[in-house]
Order: sequence, then C-alpha cells, then structure tokens
Amino acid sequence: MLMFVQLTLILAIPSTLGIIGVNVYQKVSQEQFECLKDKGYEFVIVRTYRKNGVVDRNSAITIKNARAAGFTHVDGYLLPCISCGDPSQQIFTTIDYLKDENADIDMLWLDIQGKWYNDTESNIQFLQDLILEMTTSGIKHGICTSPFQWITIMNNARQFSSESSLWYVRHDNKTTFDNFQMFGGWKQPSIKQYVGSVKECGVILDRNFL
Repeated sequence: MLMFVQLTLILAIPSTLGIIGVNVYQKVSQEQFECLKDKGYEFVIVRTYRKNGVVDRNSAITIKNARAAGFTHVDGYLLPCISCGDPSQQIFTTIDYLKDENADIDMLWLDIQGKWYNDTESNIQFLQDLILEMTTSGIKHGICTSPFQWITIMNNARQFSSESSLWYVRHDNKTTFDNFQMFGGWKQPSIKQYVGSVKECGVILDRNFL
C-alpha cells in the first residue's frame, strides 16, 4: 500500500518542474541580479548585439554582474542586422568585444525574428554565414525564434535543427514543453520564453524555462 501511495505521488508531480531564468536587454546591476536570484531564477541571457548593427555596450558589464551575483549559466543573444549585411563581421565584432571586456558567455543565441529579406534563400544564406563564423570561432550557438517567425523568414527550413539548439517563444505563462509542436526539424526545444516584458527587481525582462 505504501509503495502504491509513493508511486501515485510521483506520477502526480506535474511536468512543469524545471529551471527558470531571464533574458535582459538593458544594463542590470549585481544587486538586481542578486534580487532575481533570490526569486528563484537560475540562468541569464543577455542581449549582446542590437538590430541596428551595433554591439550592445551594456552587455559586458551586465554579463559580469550576473556572474558576480552567482549565476553560473550566462548566455548572450544577438539580433542580426539584416540591412547591414556582412553577417560574419557582426559575429566577429560581438565576440571580440566580449573577449576584450573579459565577459564570458556559455553560448550565443541568434534571434531570428522581425524583418528579413523577402526571399528564403537569402535568409538561409545569411543565417549560415552567422553560424559559420561562430563555429570557426569555437562559440557554441543556438537559435531563438517562434514557429510563425521561422516559417515566415526561413520557410520552415529544416537543415539547422541538427546543429543548433532551439530557444522558442510562446507567451502562454506555462513552464512546460508539453504544448510544443515540431517545426523546422526541431523535435524538442532547449529553452522556452514563456512570458515577455515584465518588471522584476527594477529590471524589464522576459521569463524563460528549461
């Protein structure tokens, strides 16, 4: 009987158990990160490059502040500037800046959303060039997108799923992957952004789950 009760309790545990974190796009102090850590967040993703084609100069200090506050999982994300061209240079500039500032990230995510070229082949080539530069530089990478954005921009291209982790966007306020539907060849995501643009500890952030 006791074994049955224990088994029932295990089965009753929801599939929402996991790790929550934040992505940020402003300068965040060590004290603010300490506040977020006290609230249960365990990882941080910091914007490192803006869609207007410049490095985010707040990113290095924000990454270092996250580390100082005790976060051991700190990533960066990059918003490609499509109109700027030269995708390899965008990656090189970002990585070079972070290295010069001694700001260590575990991996760099490419944010595939917004306005890109009107033809799929150009978009695929642009993304391939971004990834090639990261691979050449020894940087672990992933792709951040939503099903709608990926289908619109990349025509649901499947060739990236085998080499790129997926951070997908679905603002349903649910810390679970149970409602994930396969797209772009990805059968399972690594991270889900489940709430967008909320304020905690004086920081505007998005909430994420892994």
